[in-house]
Amino acid sequence: MGKNKIDSYEVGYGKPPKATRFKKGVSGNPKGRPKKLPDFGDELLREARSLITISDNGKRIRISKHAGVMKQLIHKALTGHINATRIYLPLIEQAVEKFVERAALSAGPQPTDAAFEMYKQIMTADDEELDETIKTLLDEMEQRERERKEGETK
Repeated sequence: MGKNKIDSYEVGYGKPPKATRFKKGVSGNPKGRPKKLPDFGDELLREARSLITISDNGKRIRISKHAGVMKQLIHKALTGHINATRIYLPLIEQAVEKFVERAALSAGPQPTDAAFEMYKQIMTADDEELDETIKTLLDEMEQRERERKEGETK
């Protein structure tokens, strides 16, 4: 009596019974890897970038929620809410300092007095004058950089 091939298969360590093995083309984990729990910071940033529709001077515009919070903070500070003002002033000071640093870095080494003057000009400029003031300051910085480079090449 001859044993057929299936009967002669030896079951043991590393050799499970053929009937209980994974079938070809079928995953051992059909649901897949569980999704990672969302990180709070990532969720916060994603939500801050999402858009909302607001009415601004009678026009409906879409802005990010982050921009909406900034508008609301400035509006409340302007209407006399002291807590909003306490939050706003240090934030705007940091933003202007970073702007001045970036402008100074892009123009090369500058004396600290020039950076302080730029800071004062930016902080005292009206909304209409702000763009012009920044353009003027950047033009002056570019001119100084050109003069510095010309001095180095001579």
